[in-house]
Amino acid sequence: MELKNAKILGPDFSFSEGSLFFDEHIQKTAVGGEVIDAGGAYVVPGFIDIHTHGVLGFEANSDDVDFDRWQQFLLEKGVTTFIPTTVTDTHDRILYAMDKLKKAVGLNLEGPYISIPKRGAHVAEKIRGVDLAFLKQVKDRVVMTTIAPEVDQNLDAISAVCDMGIKVSLGHSTADYETASKGFAAGATQITHIFNGCPPLEHREPGLVGAALDNESVFCEVICDGIHLHPAIVRMLYHLLGTDRMILISDAISPTGLDDGEYTLGGLDVFVKNSQARLADGRLAGSTITLYDAVRRAVGFGIPLADAVKMATLTPARAIGMENAIGSLDEGKDADIVVLNEDLSLRHVFYKGKQIL
Repeated sequence: MELKNAKILGPDFSFSEGSLFFDEHIQKTAVGGEVIDAGGAYVVPGFIDIHTHGVLGFEANSDDVDFDRWQQFLLEKGVTTFIPTTVTDTHDRILYAMDKLKKAVGLNLEGPYISIPKRGAHVAEKIRGVDLAFLKQVKDRVVMTTIAPEVDQNLDAISAVCDMGIKVSLGHSTADYETASKGFAAGATQITHIFNGCPPLEHREPGLVGAALDNESVFCEVICDGIHLHPAIVRMLYHLLGTDRMILISDAISPTGLDDGEYTLGGLDVFVKNSQARLADGRLAGSTITLYDAVRRAVGFGIPLADAVKMATLTPARAIGMENAIGSLDEGKDADIVVLNEDLSLRHVFYKGKQIL
């Protein structure tokens, strides 16, 4: 297949005019098949959401979770890879989610190894210290887990979790700068939705946020909905971190794709009004956007399109160790492609070369 007359975001993440050739993978030269005139539209890699809890009324932990519906909904929004993300729950329920979501690349366990004071929309009674035996049992199905390093023996467990091949993200934590820094030194490579679920950055106590920003090897998740973080903070993070460390995520929950109303998240009641999801006490409980929405909002906040796309494609791919297969339009990578009109509306989506939209 060929997409001609396109503004193609190349491997260096700059746009150039030309044609993109692909079958199931990106090709250097023509491979035959249909020719589509992109009409000067932007051609970018498919978006990669490494932190998303659910859509269309279901979540990763729920009985009615449906991977195929979840995937189809996101594909139609330009999200070609996603990591289903559980909230704090019993190990039995996490195993249930793994069984129901066996088609997924793997799961992101946001909890239960977090702190009660900074639990956010997580059930306090189900929070516990890191269980190495359980993680060893499921290590082939877990891409990443969030850990609060100050809780119980969690800090000592981080290196063992990393040795299993599971990425560790620090978050939902009251850790001070020193403890967080030890967590990163032990192998943690990420912070879960920076600024959310942790103490604020203070000039005499930088805490987890300061430790993450101060460490050039740490990826920082950013919920780019304009609600969890003020647009000015998103811009500041972009200027401070750059595109190689800042990851756009949706943190989407079950109401995503649906109207305002009452929903649940991990057993907690969630109330959505004006597309904002909150618990009864007013605490934010995830978002109702897709990663495509996050990219558009980032551009609206003043971030260049190419950079916003990189933070939703190659950078998250690197964070989960999949950059050799997805995340950019390099020759040989999966043909996960999004075509955006001038106003950034979706024109076409391709998944492994198959046209979805």
